[in-house]
Amino acid sequence: MPSVQYWLSVVGCRLSSFPHNRGAALTLAVLFFVIISLAIVIGSVNPIVRDFNAGSELINSKLSYFTAEAGNEDAIYRTKKGKQLSSPEVTILNGGSVSVSVVNISSTDKEVTSNSIVFSLVRNVKTVLNAGVGFDFVYGAQAGDGGIEMDQNSRIEGVGGTPGNVYSNGPIIGSNGATITGSATVATSVAEDNQARSTVCNQDQIVGQNDPQIDFAQSFIPSESKTLFKVSIYIKKVGSSNPPGTKVRIVLNNAGSPGSSSLASEDLQANLVTGSYGWVDVVFQSPTMVTAGQTYWIVLDAGENGSRYWVWCKDSNNGFGNGVGKYSEDWDDNPWTQITGDLTFKTYLGAGVGSIDNVTVSGNAYANTITNSTVTGTPYCQTGSGNNFATCNTSQPDPPPLNMPISQGNIDQWKADASAGGVIAGDYTVLIDVSLGPKEITGNLLMASNNKTLTITGTVYVRGNIDISNGSAIRCDISFGSDSCIIVADGWVHIANNGTFQGSGSPGSFLLLITTLACTGSSGTGCTHHTGAVDVHNQATGIVFYASNGMINLHNGVTLTSATAYKLRLDNTATIQYDQGIMNTNFSSGPGGGWNIKSWDEIQ
Repeated sequence: MPSVQYWLSVVGCRLSSFPHNRGAALTLAVLFFVIISLAIVIGSVNPIVRDFNAGSELINSKLSYFTAEAGNEDAIYRTKKGKQLSSPEVTILNGGSVSVSVVNISSTDKEVTSNSIVFSLVRNVKTVLNAGVGFDFVYGAQAGDGGIEMDQNSRIEGVGGTPGNVYSNGPIIGSNGATITGSATVATSVAEDNQARSTVCNQDQIVGQNDPQIDFAQSFIPSESKTLFKVSIYIKKVGSSNPPGTKVRIVLNNAGSPGSSSLASEDLQANLVTGSYGWVDVVFQSPTMVTAGQTYWIVLDAGENGSRYWVWCKDSNNGFGNGVGKYSEDWDDNPWTQITGDLTFKTYLGAGVGSIDNVTVSGNAYANTITNSTVTGTPYCQTGSGNNFATCNTSQPDPPPLNMPISQGNIDQWKADASAGGVIAGDYTVLIDVSLGPKEITGNLLMASNNKTLTITGTVYVRGNIDISNGSAIRCDISFGSDSCIIVADGWVHIANNGTFQGSGSPGSFLLLITTLACTGSSGTGCTHHTGAVDVHNQATGIVFYASNGMINLHNGVTLTSATAYKLRLDNTATIQYDQGIMNTNFSSGPGGGWNIKSWDEIQ
């Protein structure tokens, strides 16, 4: 039997080995714990890192987007203010860069594109700007039914080689030396058919907003068998920009509804339509003959848009007993439904032939009759005598009348814009250099102090007369940029003793001076001493005169930039020097008002 000493030695050996085994196990446990912990930590960190990277990229992407927006907004501001802008315009911003380009995509639209790169992240933004109100002053002189009278050695010419073209709805009558350096066109005169019209407006008729009320039509019966040259409709528009393209058509009757083919058609000029009702003329470049006693239809062929559409006023009482109004989803392919009421309209038939007499025309001449004239280009006429050419070129029909470039609706809108800026009671006399606008003046605008300057900062509406003399000057504020500014008067306009005018100083900027006074040279109340609406005694470049209801009279030796009127009269040696920069001129109701945002997109 082993001794006690033996057993004590065995136990001692086991005890001596136990701490060593226990340390190894503990070490393994700790190592295992550390590995597991690291795996857990790493597994937790990776999503955090991924989220952090994604969040950082999102932040940088938004930073790039904001940079693109900043560049876009800067370009829009510069464009609206007429400030200098390179294309492309590159700016360092937010740790990256933005490149902005401005491109003219039409005569009325600009495209502003900004491309931003921040930390290699690219964002692109595009904005389309639409001109506030644009008009086509494409003629050195344009006259209505009153025509043009040219005394000895008076001239209508262009600047810098630009032809001074002329268009008149009435006769052009000259004297020795009267010269037009471009083309001269005289239209067939027209007269309103008082039997084929409806002018009562007491209820809105929405056109083109929702199916099926898209296209609308009004029937009429002409009183005479003549050529239908023009119709007018009483209309307004809804929306931040123009409704889809719309045509006005004349069609034959087909079993009590419009037929499916046009006798004549023309685009509705959207820039002549405002947010308030106004008469808008539609002149057919290819007019049609109509027969007395036969039914015809005026069709407004519209596009569909829920937020941009037309409103054609109507007489809800059916007061026009010579026709009815109808609508259709598509004018030439769907049935028509009658409405309650008659849509407002006027029709105009040919009344007389156009004529040119005793004028030298350097370009082509277009008129039914040309007499005692010298035509360097081609004389397009039906009859002629006493000219430098033996026979007329009869290959073209008589010219149709031309719309005035500004509608009464446009003028009414400008008056409202001016009045919104405040009203000045009584006369306003300029005694010092001063800025003005937008403002309404209930009296007269008087500028007789020597060499004082009136700076137009917004549209000015004068209910009375405008009298400018003694070296006084009127100019558009520099902030108009390439836009032009406006003064509207209800009374006469008198310019004398070296009054001067200019736009903002940027190319394409002019002062537009309008009078609504109906003084035609032979009739009217409250007219100038020539029974006119505008009387100009001295040089007047940099200004566009507009008197669609009255006569503009230019005295001996006067030179001005452009004139549009019911009637124009040029005294001896008076000259109109057309500046081609007036073509497609944009007019705004105030600085920065010329360009509006038409659309915005983020692009790839």
